[in-house]
Amino acid sequence: MATNDPVHDDDERLDDLGRRIDAVREQNQSRQPKPVQESRGRLNVVYRLSTEFVAAVFIGIGLGLGFDYLTGFRPVGIILGSILGIATAFYTVVRAMRQLNADQTQGK
Repeated sequence: MATNDPVHDDDERLDDLGRRIDAVREQNQSRQPKPVQESRGRLNVVYRLSTEFVAAVFIGIGLGLGFDYLTGFRPVGIILGSILGIATAFYTVVRAMRQLNADQTQGK
């Protein structure tokens, strides 16, 4: 005798739908490459390096302005401060990139 229980029929249909959804998810996961986690790490590195670069330039300019204010040599301090700030910024970026390359070759 066949039962016409709507709850039983709904449960079977839901179980079947769940199996089909799981099969499609597995199929889609096998097709798509895994997302690379490096992109977020690289973005953090870019932000860090750019912040360090800008900070070094501003500190150099600030020190140059302070030198100008204290000594009265108006263009000398700002020019020297700018040059030292830019040189320090490049040095910091190069040092950080060397450290990142060393970490990458070691597999960290």
